[in-house]
Amino acid sequence: MTGQHVYLHVGLPKTGTTGLQDRFWRNRDEALRRGVFYPGEVVSSHFHAAVHLQPERYLDWVDPAHAGTWGRMVDQVKAWPATSLISHELFASATPAEAARARADLAFAQTHIVVTARDLGRQIPSVWQENVKNQHTTAFDDFLHMVDDPAPELRNPFWEFQDLPRILATWAGDLPPDRVHVVTVPPSGGGRDELWRRYLSVVGLTPEQMTRTVPSDNSALSVGQIELLRRLNQRLQPERIEWARYEAAVKHYLIGEVMFAAADRGAPTLPASALPAVTERAQAAVAYIRERGFHVVGDLDDLIPRPPREPRPVPGTERLLDLTLDTLADVVLTMPLPTPSRSVADRVKPLLRRGYRRFDATRRHIDSARRRMERS
Repeated sequence: MTGQHVYLHVGLPKTGTTGLQDRFWRNRDEALRRGVFYPGEVVSSHFHAAVHLQPERYLDWVDPAHAGTWGRMVDQVKAWPATSLISHELFASATPAEAARARADLAFAQTHIVVTARDLGRQIPSVWQENVKNQHTTAFDDFLHMVDDPAPELRNPFWEFQDLPRILATWAGDLPPDRVHVVTVPPSGGGRDELWRRYLSVVGLTPEQMTRTVPSDNSALSVGQIELLRRLNQRLQPERIEWARYEAAVKHYLIGEVMFAAADRGAPTLPASALPAVTERAQAAVAYIRERGFHVVGDLDDLIPRPPREPRPVPGTERLLDLTLDTLADVVLTMPLPTPSRSVADRVKPLLRRGYRRFDATRRHIDSARRRMERS
């Protein structure tokens, strides 16, 4: 591959994007030695680039301190003579005008669009679970009704990020179809590194060249754990708890340290009654990709939902109480204890001991000298 090429990975969310980004960042030196540049001062630079490209959409996240991130990233890529990769799933929500601006800013190179996609049978429960992890309180049945809402999809918070044909059309623009790459997420049991292998192949790399790994991200909670968390969120409304405290106490500690370590597993699955409509939508997306002739890495059959496993009902009150008590016990057993602050007396005691030892040594020296004088 010769000349400047820029690969812009624009999502979709919940298709392994965070793991791919973290892993690529850890291997960026190895990638650079092989001609692939992953720009940014820190891994979050790609996040800031995505939100500042869409300031109206992400008004709450736009930080003036990072206002120039997208421009700096473009400048860094422009200075690199070979292949570059920019990646963040929040690019998925861009409008056609914002996507066109991004392509125009990168027009100095041959631009490619990369979209990672997973079957809706797994996407829908996964997105709902992620929402609950981020302070939402919507029950799964209500979430399914929202997904089925016939309102225009740009106003539907699920389809804004998950409408694969629309997002492909938005970002592809008038690019040749061979420069739009759809990377399918392999089905469950397809091997942990298979998505990584597919993703790297788009930019001409292999897992054997990018050997630094990231910790396993077993982020799926059980149905009972999610219900516990959803009810906790009902008591921790945003007006009661600032996000920084929720993120530290709930996301990082309660979920990340306590719930993930528990043995209780069994993530929610799509109910069988929802499968026909979801399958129809997936088939339409596959037909659109084939019609446009986009480059597919993987198998388009990966995007067709499989029949759901045995549904896992929300546990009853008694089981939920047991789970709550188990979780609370784990919190008590594992929570970090504050470092006890030393009182003034505690801080002074060592000084007094040292002073007393010096005084005692001096006194013994004087006594010894006096005895010598008395004997002489």
